[in-house]
This record gives sequence, C-alpha cells and structure tokens, in this order.
Amino acid sequence: MSQFIYQQKQAWASLRKKPGFVGAILTTMGTTLGALLCILTLAYVLIVKPLPYPDQAALYKIETQFSNDKGQPMGVAFTYPGLMHLYKNQTMFGQTALISYGQDVLTTSLSQPTLSIAYTLPDFFDLTGTVITIGRSFEASEALDTNNPVAIISHSLWQQEFDGTKDILDKKVSFSGTSFRIVGVIAQSFVEPQLLRVGRKSDIYLPWDFNQAGERMRGSWTNISDSHVFIGKLTTAMTSSQISQTLTTLVNDTWIEEVIAVDFFKGWNIKVNAPTLKSVILGDSENTVYLLLAGIIGLALIACANIANLFMSRTAEQQRQLAIHAALGATKRDLFKTLFSQTSQLMFGSVIIALVIAMVGFYVMQQFLSQQLPRVDELSINGFTLSCALVIALVLALAFARLSASMINYKALNSTLQSSGKGTGVQVSKNIRKILIICQVAIVTTLVFVNISLLKDAISSIDQPLGFKTQNLTSLSLSVSATSMPEQDALIPIISELRTKLIELPQIKAVSLSRSPFNSSGQRAQTNVATNERYVVPLKYVDDSYFQMIEQPLIEGNYFSAADIKDQTDVMIVNDVFAKTLAPSGSALGKKIDFGSGPVTIIGVVKGTNHPGRSDVPMQSYRPNHLSSTAMTIELQPGATLSREQAVAVLKSVTSQFTVFDLTALETTKARLLFSQYTTAITSAILALLTFFLAGVGLYGILSYSIQLRSFEIGTRMAIGAKRRDLILLIIKDNASAIATGVIASIIIMLAIYIGYSEQLADYISLQLLPMFVVTVVLISMISLFACYWPLREFINRPAIHSLRGSE
Repeated sequence: MSQFIYQQKQAWASLRKKPGFVGAILTTMGTTLGALLCILTLAYVLIVKPLPYPDQAALYKIETQFSNDKGQPMGVAFTYPGLMHLYKNQTMFGQTALISYGQDVLTTSLSQPTLSIAYTLPDFFDLTGTVITIGRSFEASEALDTNNPVAIISHSLWQQEFDGTKDILDKKVSFSGTSFRIVGVIAQSFVEPQLLRVGRKSDIYLPWDFNQAGERMRGSWTNISDSHVFIGKLTTAMTSSQISQTLTTLVNDTWIEEVIAVDFFKGWNIKVNAPTLKSVILGDSENTVYLLLAGIIGLALIACANIANLFMSRTAEQQRQLAIHAALGATKRDLFKTLFSQTSQLMFGSVIIALVIAMVGFYVMQQFLSQQLPRVDELSINGFTLSCALVIALVLALAFARLSASMINYKALNSTLQSSGKGTGVQVSKNIRKILIICQVAIVTTLVFVNISLLKDAISSIDQPLGFKTQNLTSLSLSVSATSMPEQDALIPIISELRTKLIELPQIKAVSLSRSPFNSSGQRAQTNVATNERYVVPLKYVDDSYFQMIEQPLIEGNYFSAADIKDQTDVMIVNDVFAKTLAPSGSALGKKIDFGSGPVTIIGVVKGTNHPGRSDVPMQSYRPNHLSSTAMTIELQPGATLSREQAVAVLKSVTSQFTVFDLTALETTKARLLFSQYTTAITSAILALLTFFLAGVGLYGILSYSIQLRSFEIGTRMAIGAKRRDLILLIIKDNASAIATGVIASIIIMLAIYIGYSEQLADYISLQLLPMFVVTVVLISMISLFACYWPLREFINRPAIHSLRGSE
C-alpha cells in the first residue's frame, strides 16, 4: 500500500511540472467523456431501463387503423362509439383506462392560462403507479358515466398557479363553465406516459365524462379522433398479434355494421394493433440514439488518438527519468506502474470534469429536446453513469499506459543515460504513426461527411418555401367560458363586434375569420361525383380575405367572395395537388365534390402550401367559413405586436362568454415546427467543427513528432541543396498513402453502415450526396496538408546547421 501511495505522489509531482500537458488531457478527455456519458445514459434510459410503471411488460396501447377499399391505410384513430364498444366488451385486459387529451382555459385564474388536460378513468392511476402527495386519485365515484366534477393537478401547476398552498384541497378550478373540486396533487417524481406525442405533459386530470368530444362526435361511427387513447394490462399469455387478431374481429365487425349504409365506407375495414406501451413511448427514438452514439464514439476515438499522441510525446520526453529508474533496478513492470500512475490520475481527474459536463448535458436536453426525445426528464447521474465513467477511465488509463510502455526499449535506456539523453530508448515506430494517421482520417472523414449531409438536409428544410407568408401574422382562437357554445346566429354579432374592435387597434391591419395556415379543420371524406372516386383530404374553412392575407397565389378560377361567406354557398377551392388528382389532364374547375350532404362546386384552384419539415405538398380543400368562427388570423402592421393582455382586454369589452384560448405569432409557430431541423443544423455544425478541430490537433501532433524524428535528415537534405518545395513534397508524399488509406477506410465504413441499415437510410442516400463527399475529402485533405506543412516550417525557415546541431 505504501508503494502504491508513493507511486501516486511521484506521478502527481511529475505531472505538476507540466500544467499544459495536464490541461490538454483534462480538457480534451473531460469534454469528450462528458458528452459520451451523456449519450450513454440517454441510451440506457431509452433502451435498457424499464418504464417507471408497475408490470410495464404487460401494458399495451390499443390502436385502430382504418384502411380504404384499396387496402391503403387512411389513419390511426378511434371513432368515439367504437372506442366505448371496445372498452365495454373486451375481456383480455384486467385493468383498462381511457385517456382523451385536450386543452382549455383556466378561467378561475387571473392570467387565464391555457392548460393541457388529460380526461381519464380511475384505473389510469393504478396502471401508471401514480403517487399522490396530497389528497387522493380518482375513485369509483369518478368512473364512467358518473359525471362527478373533480380534478387532480400536477405538481408544477400546484406550484405555479397555487403557490404550493397547503389548503389546495379546498380550491376549485373552472373550465368551459364547469367548476371542478381539486381532490389530489400528483408527486413531482411522477413520469407521465407520453402517449399522444413526445414532450406533452398534462397540467390537470379530469374525469373521462367531461372530455371535449361533442354530442355529435359521441354518437358518430364515421368521425374519428386521434386524441383518444386506450391502454390496458394484459392478464392472459398472448402476443401482440394474437391480441390484434382477437380485437380486430370485435371492433371491425361492429363498425362495418354501423356504417354499412354509408356508401363512402364500402370496402373499408379496421385493423387493431396492440403495441407495447414501451414501444409506443420510444417510437423511433432508438435510431436517433444509435446515430448519436455513433457520432460521439467517433469523436471519442479521435480524442483518444490525440491523447495517445500526447502520451507518446510525454513518454519520449521522460526517457531520461525512465533511464534512471531502469539503472536503479526498475523492471519493465515497475516502469508500467509508473506510467499507469500518471495515466490513471489524469483519466480519473477527467471523470470529475466529465460528470459535471454530463449534468449540464442532461439539463440542456431536458430544456431543448423534451419535444423530440422521450424520457429525457429521467436523465440524471445514476449508478449506470458512474459505472460507465469509472470503467472507461480505468480502461483508458490502462490502454494509454500500455501504449506508452510499448514504446520503451528497455535495453536502450542504459545507453540513453550514459550518452546524456541522446540515445533512442523511447521512440514511436513508423507503423504506429501511420496507423494513427489512418484512424484519424477514416473517422474524421466519416463523421464530417455525415454531419455535413445532415446540416445540408436541415438547412434545405429550413429554407424550403412554405407557399404562404408568415411575417406579421398572428393566430387567435377563443374558448367558450360557459357550459355550452352559443348558437351560431347568436355568435355572429359577437364575432363581428370583436373583429371591428380588433381592427380599430393601431397595430392591426386586417382580421380574417380563418384558422392559421398551419392548422387544418381536419380530414374529411370527399367523393368525386363524376367518377365516384373517394378521397380523404384535409379540409379548411376560410373567409374571403384569407388567401390574399397569406399571399397564397390563385392559379385559376376565383377566390371566395363576401357573398359566399355570408350565404354559405355550396362552393369550394382546392389546391393544385388535389386539382391534378381530380383532373390529371384538364381543369378541375366546375367539378362537383360530395361531402355527404350534397355536392359542392370547385370555383378556384390555388397553389399548394407546405408545412415546415415536410418534403411533399399534401392535397388540400377549402370551404367558406361561417361568420361565427372563433378562430382568426390577424395581420399586424410591420414590426407591431399584439400581446395576450391586449387581446383579452378587447375580448372582455365585447363579451364574457369567451376567453382567449391561444394567441401565437405564425413566425413562432414556424420556428417551433422547425425546431428539430434547427437542432439538427446546430448540432451537426458544432460536431463537424469540433471534429475538424480534433482532427487538426491530432494530425498536427502525429506529423510534428514524425518530422522531429527526421530533423537530421531534413537538415542534411537542405545542406546538399534541397529546396523548400522539395522538402514539403517529400513530407506530403510520405504521408499521402496513410491519408488515402484513411479516406478509403471511411468509404468502407460508410458502405458497411449503408448495407446494414439500407431500409432506414434509403430515403437519405442519393447521388446528391456525392458532392458532399467530395467537399469532405477536400476539407480533410486541406487539414492534412496543413498538418504536413506547419510543423515543417520550423526547419525549412532556418539554416540547415540548426537542424544538424539539434540532431547530434
């Protein structure tokens, strides 16, 4: 033990004399290892760690997929009566729960925030193991068809809206005119299953009976919604396919009986899918994690190569000290222990820095990636993270010590001491240097190519034209604060007055009674009357000023007129994509489309619009909106803004029957929809730059060491008349084969990846990537040329005698 402590003290004393060396090691390895630990922990949480719910392996989500008469999938959603039929008649799940997701305005709060709501049944809290810190969860008195107005709130809502008051169970909350008594507060540690979309968190839980499905939806077998979810705990030994087969019969047969009289749905069917809860929550995030792991492991390999070069240089520098140890009787094993003492202190010191960086990484992911990656809220320094950190540190310490020890020519150390340090007891072989160059170039070329390709794709998505303007436009939607929506005729004067008062504000230029271009009114079944072809196309209700406001071009025909809006005439407008489908070789004007209540006539064709991040322009149809619309798009004066407080004040001056549900600038919505692309662009750019930097440092270090060993040769060549250009070409020629081999190795690596994941990468591979690869090779070549030339400057920019003297 005393020998171990002595070696550690000696190692620390030696390292203290080289603060630059220590700083380079700790910074490089600490940063790289921190990023690696961050991604490894993410992979553990997503792929290995069980869900934080009881009997998670027995939990399933039931989905119904509609297919048309041609077998084409038409969407995954539930009809409301179909969902209730499934809930009441299935027998394979012991505990089941329904969840309906929505939003509403908390009218009892002065700020009237729009909250995310989950309408559910008592078993939901048992299935998810929800811990209630204050009060209780839902009971039998809040089961189906009890209509008991109670509420359970999240810990964050309790803190933000109620200041964490202890008498929270004496409080009530109101939504749409209904008052709910708070009966419980969920623990802060609860991890809500993200079943609707990644990142969605419910602020409040209300009983299922109060969900936002209207009376028409609750009785309709033809209207579907994707906001309803069915989960259950399996009580029998069945596979997902067996569950699917059994429930498909139950659901499909009943649905066909109910819609048999609707011509549109002839030949349609429903298939039930039963994925596990874990597969639903994770989605395709595993592929993302593997890509992140590949990228960060590549960076770690580059960093390790650079640090290996530093350790080799350090070992060469220590040859006199090592020679003294050998002369005093130290064996090869003793020299290895000496080197291991130094590498272990540096690696375990890097672990401390890495853990801090990992914690920062967890925070950043939780703040910025919670909408893209599931379960990021569960990231923290845990036993897995610490174990990985210690194992990696130990392995690297042993590897670097072994590498340094392999450089030592034990027999030559004595001659080194006798010749006052001018021997060659420590030297890196030429083959090792070439291998390091090949590894650096191969990894760097692969990583840079991938990151540049991702950057290009992300920028293309960001810059892709949407087909409409977003500048100076804001969407406004209202929510009813009463128990029921007023009749349409009663709404018309209210909306008209609100519109007038909004336009009177100096910052507002115009108001359209239409939803934002980013929001459709939903999918609608549509039949071409002439051919009886059936389509399911997004339908949007707009007024006569909508297209002009968003600057969506008219290709042929006419826009809606004010009379069309006032009289609700049977006309429609389609985009050019739908028009081409309806009339491949002619005009769609005059064609009649049946929505189930009589034909309407196409009077105009507009240019198709796109959504951020989509590569294709979807079909779209438009109908005249009603003058009672509670959704609006507002055009502001250039540079002006409209605050929620201003909108609330104007609304209150008109009516108390409504509250402001949402007020969002279209630029904000666009940025949110493109968040994934922005994140990809920034991340790939940073990784590419970091890769270039590490590659430059690593190649410079390796080639600098090689050139140092050849200083006498360089001096001799200069003395006999070699030109600067000749020496530069000599160094480039000597290293060109290793660099070329590295590029070829990168091609092999990328081909192997493509062959292994051809289906997943098919959409990303094209001949357009060839210029990206050429650019990558050129950039790597430039770095390599710089690394060849820069360390050579020291010798070719001074008289040859200096090189000859330095090599004596």
